[in-house]
Amino acid sequence: MRRPVHLSVVALLTILCCFVDTSCRETPGTNSESGGGLQQPLTAFSQVLTSSTTSLTLHPGQEVKIPVRIRNPGTETWVSAGRYPITISYKWFNGGQMLPIEGERTLLPAAVPPNRAVNADVRVIAPDQTGNFDLRITLVQEAVSWFMTKSNTFLQLRVTVK
Repeated sequence: MRRPVHLSVVALLTILCCFVDTSCRETPGTNSESGGGLQQPLTAFSQVLTSSTTSLTLHPGQEVKIPVRIRNPGTETWVSAGRYPITISYKWFNGGQMLPIEGERTLLPAAVPPNRAVNADVRVIAPDQTGNFDLRITLVQEAVSWFMTKSNTFLQLRVTVK
């Protein structure tokens, strides 16, 4: 008996996009395979993140979506597909100490070519404890690196949890 094949939503959308549009197919100078997605680690991790939100007051464990503008100043296209997809995440800091909380992942809403930008609503869940925190939003190349650790760039918001 054949086992059913389960595709993630991202994989299914990538396949669909490539079937309809050739823009995600391999072109000279990219590190993606035909069918879309990043198949190799990036060579640079620069990012420019901005938001109309500068601070927040949340309840412990509250989920919120933060509007973020993401600009790619590099030379490689970012996509949330492939062996090493790019996602948006965050880390919580208290007094300069990173909390042991793994941030939720938000997919890029579209491919981000060099010198282009996209807007995303980044899903964030507040810590379970109360206090004043710094929220650092950054891109992540899964299984490779957090952009903020390679480039020391991130979007930082002050958050009060009460």
